[in-house]
Amino acid sequence: MSSSELTITAAGRFIAQDGSKLGEIVDTSSVTGWDVIAGLVLIAISFPLSKGISWIVRRALRKVKMPDEVRPLIGRLTRAGVMIVMFAIAMSLLGVSVAWFTVVLAAVLLVGVLMLRPLMENFSAGLLLEMRSPFVVGDEIETNDHEGKVEEVSGRTTVLRTRDGRRINIPSTDVLGNSITVYTAFDKRRSSLTLDIAYDADLDAAEKALVTAASSADGVLDDPPPSVRARGFGSGTYELELRWWHGSGLAAESQALDHVVRGVKRNLDAAAISMPSPERVLRQPDLPHD
Repeated sequence: MSSSELTITAAGRFIAQDGSKLGEIVDTSSVTGWDVIAGLVLIAISFPLSKGISWIVRRALRKVKMPDEVRPLIGRLTRAGVMIVMFAIAMSLLGVSVAWFTVVLAAVLLVGVLMLRPLMENFSAGLLLEMRSPFVVGDEIETNDHEGKVEEVSGRTTVLRTRDGRRINIPSTDVLGNSITVYTAFDKRRSSLTLDIAYDADLDAAEKALVTAASSADGVLDDPPPSVRARGFGSGTYELELRWWHGSGLAAESQALDHVVRGVKRNLDAAAISMPSPERVLRQPDLPHD
């Protein structure tokens, strides 16, 4: 027996064994001509009808507060749902078992969900960011080792503009899953500078020089006023911490720090107060002479 004859014989056996199963899926015994016409009409009008319903849904959602990317997504899902339902009804009129069609459709949807899972997770994270509102467009934040001004919060990414002119797109899942520091949450913030002052220095004079330097620095606020705290002893030095308040923005912080550092150096030099650098003493044991 040739290979072609074997193939035909195998196909015949398959049809003979599984013909009953095929009959369970497709049963045209009760299908009339009007059923065929109605099914074809439903398939034909499913495209324009689903598009029209999707348009109505998108217009109705304009009054609902939600991210801009959510509305077209809901519209596309509505259009797909209407088409699927109408196609299922048309198939039932043509004698196809809706139960089997539903199983196949569920399998296709499952595959689609698994393939789109990363996108869906990112989109859900974007929605949560919009709902929780830990920050808004215009805030200056730090997250995922990046800091900058928030330019956009979408269903997929949070866009930051850094102070050095870069644009960073951070996935919403990464932003939601990590800590977020909002620098501009309040009107003002506090910064500090730790200094080492020599043991022989007058601490009261050093405090006066530091407070005067901070008070006269551009960008430093008068309320609360600058202050100094003693933090401990270093290697031959006192550790002092100078604190001051400034505007909440990153630029305000940088400007105030620059002026404070320059003023501190001038005032300490004028008061003859030194900031000694750590010294290390190396001891070498006596080596035997030849």
